[in-house]
Parts: sequence; C-alpha cells; structure tokens
Amino acid sequence: MKKFLNISLLSLVVLSSLTLGSCKNEIDEIFDEDAVARLDKAKAEFTEILTSNGGKWQMEYYANANEPGYVYLMTFRTDGSVTISGKNEWIGYVEGESLKVPTFGSQTSLWEVITDNGPVLSFNSFNKYFHLFADPEDIPSLDEEATDETGYGHEGDYEFDLMRYSNDTLYISGKKYGIDMIMTRVDANVDDHVYMDEVVAMADSFFNAKIPQVYINLPNDTRWVVKNGASSILKMFREGADEISTAETHNVIITHDGLSFMNPITLDGYTIQNFIRQADGSLLCRDDNTTTITADILSNVFMTQTFNWKADTVQSGGEFANFIRSMKTELNDYGKRKLSSVQMYYDNSLSRYAISFGCLYQKRTFYANYYFTAEAVGDNQIKFHYTGELSDAAVIYGEKCPSMNSIVQLLNSSTFTLTTSSLLAPVDMKMTDSGNSATYITWRL
Repeated sequence: MKKFLNISLLSLVVLSSLTLGSCKNEIDEIFDEDAVARLDKAKAEFTEILTSNGGKWQMEYYANANEPGYVYLMTFRTDGSVTISGKNEWIGYVEGESLKVPTFGSQTSLWEVITDNGPVLSFNSFNKYFHLFADPEDIPSLDEEATDETGYGHEGDYEFDLMRYSNDTLYISGKKYGIDMIMTRVDANVDDHVYMDEVVAMADSFFNAKIPQVYINLPNDTRWVVKNGASSILKMFREGADEISTAETHNVIITHDGLSFMNPITLDGYTIQNFIRQADGSLLCRDDNTTTITADILSNVFMTQTFNWKADTVQSGGEFANFIRSMKTELNDYGKRKLSSVQMYYDNSLSRYAISFGCLYQKRTFYANYYFTAEAVGDNQIKFHYTGELSDAAVIYGEKCPSMNSIVQLLNSSTFTLTTSSLLAPVDMKMTDSGNSATYITWRL
C-alpha cells in the first residue's frame, strides 16, 4: 500500500506539470485538485484527526524486529506541542535506574504533520523518553559480551508515514525503517501515569516467570508451546515437535487491553495477530474469536513436579478452615508450638507428592510430611491418594494434633475442583471439595 501511495503521488506531480491543453483537460477531468493541494488537504485532515477529541492516542511502538513493542501515550495539541508518556526499562535507564526496571517518564516536546511523498507525522524536537530509540548510541546491556551498537542504536523511527485512518485507529509506518504500527484513540481524561501502570500490570498478569510455558490453543485442537513470555520475545513450537529444530521466535507488544504480535503469523494454517484479555485471564484472538492463549489444564499445572504450592490459610473455608484453626490450637497446647506453613510439593526422592505442615518450636521448624500420589480426573479436577507414608515428625505431631490427620483424610477422601484468577498465569489455585463447595483451600506459588 505504501509503494502504491508513493507511486501515485509521484505520478500526480508529473502529471500536474504538464501544460499541454489536451493532457491538462484529461487530468482536470480525473482530479479536482493538483498533487500539492491534495497533500495540503491530507496534512490538514490528519492534523485535525490527531488533535480532535482531546488529542490523546496510544501508540504501539516497535523499534525493530528483535525487541518487544512498547506502549506510549501521546497527547497532541493545536499549538504544536505533544506530551509523550511511557513506562519501560529504557526510560528507567535514562532516569538512572538499573536495567530491566520499568520506569514512568513523561515529557512535552514538538510535533507536526509534514509532507513528503505523503503526509508524515514528525516528532521534530527531542523527547528523551521517545527519541531514545532513534539515538545511535550503544544500547546498554548487562552482558559484557553484548554487541556494540554504536552508530545505529535501536534503529527506531521518530517520523511516520500516515497511511490511513479508520474507526479511531491510525495506521502508520516508520519512515526510515518501514515497520507498520498502529495508534488508537484514548479518552482525553485518562491519567497517563495510571494508564501506563496498568499496562505494566497487564504484562505481569499475562506471563508470570513462575509459569515456564503457556500454550496457543488453535481451532483444530492442536497447541503451540510458548516460552519466554515474560520477555515479550516469544519462543514457540508445535506441541510434540522438536524444540531445537522447529522453534520460532516472535516479538509482541502488551497493551492496556491485550497482546499483539508485531506481524501476523500463521500456525498450522491459522493466521493470528491480535489478542484481547478475557475475564478469566486468558487471551482471545480477535482475528478469529476462537484461538486462545492459556496455561496448561489446571490439574496438570498443579501437579507440575517443580512447583511448591504454599497454602493461604486465611483464604480457606469449611472443613479446611475448621481443621487449620483446630491445628493451631492443638500446636499451641503442645508446648506453645506454632503452625508456620502448609505446603504441597513433589518429593523427588520418594516420587511422591507431600503435604507438609511446618511446626515452629523454639526458633526451629519441624516438618510433618504426609505422602500422596495424585491423578488428574478432569481438565480442572484432581484426586489424591494417601500412601500411608509419613515423616518421623508427622508421627510425633500427628499424635498431638489430630486435626493434622483430619486434613490428610480429607485430601484422601475427596475429589477437588481447581479454579484460578488467571488461566494464563495460574500462580494461585483455589481447591474446592467437589462434594461440598463450602470446603476449600487456596494455594499460591
């Protein structure tokens, strides 16, 4: 589309210079205005678009194909000023923070719609929080052996061809490097700092480093494994395929409302790019309204053998709450001991899952461990089977604290339904007795 636009405008310039009568009459029949007038009109129209309705826009900015995208808020004014706000690690570096610390920054500078082969949005005075991507300095890195980028830096643009406008969305392209991006209108009353904080919080809710991989679930019931989500440079491969030989790498941007790949990608014949966060914490592809991004099924997540789940005993109910309350009383009666923790994890030495009660006595913690096998009985259901094995501390404390044994028997006798606040980052898990919804306990990674 850009090439077509450039060629068209060049043709207009050439044609408008022809003064022979017959040719000019033919041109006048096709075009009401010459190329210069058309460019001036486009400049005025885009200037009006950018400054109308409060003039506030979200830009989904990509410096290059090897970095994630970055969100900026921009407020354009008719006096030629623009306030640009962002929150990312590079702003943190500009402000003297350590790398990898997202930091908020906001600065007012100048802007203008100029004309070249077409209308161009130019940020024509230096803005330290935005122009840092066009600065040809070496990119700071924690890696001493990193490449020296002096002379080209991030290779980011600060001028953008204005391609088209539709439904409060501007489609733009970097003037020098040609990366396609979008800008979407934002309510003028939005507070920039609050908005950018929400973008960073959204990123944390999508990809939590404690969940090492998530999945793109395609309409044909196949899945693609996604790793390195927290970096926004996704490593992806079809489930069951060889990771080393088949993995693809794609950069994404996390926005206020969802996630988008820099370019459309095709997986098993399905083309996807833009995802919107759902109420259950998953991501739904708005291109086909079918493809989702989630973690694994909850029973598999809970049984991940490298995870150590810690009980949030305050967030418990029914028999779980009653037994925990009684256990605390029993431990106190047994020589002023305290319940310091309740954990569930996989013991590699025994090839068993363990529920472990930490019992604090005179600054020393004794762990009463009871051992189980576990099985998934549904996508979100799990059943435990007590093996009868227990640690020496469990023998002693179980005799003094009968409520400890009661919890073990409750785990052994019921099937539990698992729910989470986010299907994409299930770092918390509510485990509810399927036969009694009032009985539940919450686990956290």
